[in-house]
Amino acid sequence: MTSLNELLQDMRELETELSHFELKFGVKSADFYTAMERGDLEEFDGLNEYRMEFIEWLALHKTWASLNEKYQQLITRQPVALQIKANLEPSHA
Repeated sequence: MTSLNELLQDMRELETELSHFELKFGVKSADFYTAMERGDLEEFDGLNEYRMEFIEWLALHKTWASLNEKYQQLITRQPVALQIKANLEPSHA
């Protein structure tokens, strides 16, 4: 089972990758995703230089959203206070 720490680390790495696209194109990933879903970006379909970037951006955002959903599910099962306490305890490795 994925721990909350591992999940947060994976999400942070994806956020770093997403920020590259957000800075390049000037919009947040959630807004880009919404525009893609609505078909608002069809004018870019013929521009090959953006096609692969948009596909990658879309895939990264979908992966992040999936991990965020998993995080929400896990955090509802494990109270936040318990998670924080677990992270403050010294490891016995």
